[in-house]
Amino acid sequence: MEYKNTPKIVNPVVDGLREICARRASTMSYMIDEAKKRGIDDQFAWDAVYRYGQELGQEMFREIKDPTDMLEFAQHFGTGHHTDIYEMERVACDEDRLYIDFHYCPYVAEWIKQGRTPEEMDRLCKIAMEGDRAIGETFPAFQFTLGKTIAQGYDVCQIRFDRKK
Repeated sequence: MEYKNTPKIVNPVVDGLREICARRASTMSYMIDEAKKRGIDDQFAWDAVYRYGQELGQEMFREIKDPTDMLEFAQHFGTGHHTDIYEMERVACDEDRLYIDFHYCPYVAEWIKQGRTPEEMDRLCKIAMEGDRAIGETFPAFQFTLGKTIAQGYDVCQIRFDRKK
């Protein structure tokens, strides 16, 4: 499978931040490999990343005045240095939804270097995205959905938050 994951934003600061992300990707995949050698399934990784996301989500929840306000949530999620690392594009942002497309993923770049199969990359991506799922679940008014991903061979990762009806 050919992956569409070429960075367009290139500068020393963003490259350095991406390197940190790549190291996290390596650590995660190697931990899962070592666990598998010992007969341990990867549920621990799903749980650990989810727990990390819960902490981030709880921190955001405390900072936000109205946790049911999607526009206020959008001021805290997918902002700052993350926008350049993942080359984020806000494709929708209103009272009912926050849709962000990632056009680059340093995790996928690292897993490609490691020679991971498409199936491994898809699973690793889903594990990595448990953090975002946990952030979303911290906010009872919102529903998180992971759409297409770069790890699946698409040219974007679709991060979706919708207001629950």
